Amino acid sequence: MPGGYLHSPLWKPYGLYGEVDFIYGWKAYNEHNGFTAAQTMLNVVETVMYGYYLWMVYAFGESTEKKERGAPKPSTAGWFGGAKSIGGQMGAVAVLVSLSTSVMTVSKTA
Repeated sequence: MPGGYLHSPLWKPYGLYGEVDFIYGWKAYNEHNGFTAAQTMLNVVETVMYGYYLWMVYAFGESTEKKERGAPKPSTAGWFGGAKSIGGQMGAVAVLVSLSTSVMTVSKTA
């Protein structure tokens, strides 16, 4: 919000957006509109689910020697450069978590 201590250096261009779209500005805040709070909670759940998916890949993923086109080399990208796959029930859970989280993302932006 304009006037906040973080507004000036980084979020200054969004000040105009808050004046044009009232759902993200002071008007909605003063009217105790719950949309932005609900959207924030959905963002938090979405971020936790993406983090859970990344943890599953890190904890249960098995390295493969698959050479994909455009993939970075492990020597330059570290852990992120290698291909990993998850099989079995944990693989099914990983797919379900990533699909559900992607649907949440699309539902907010579409």
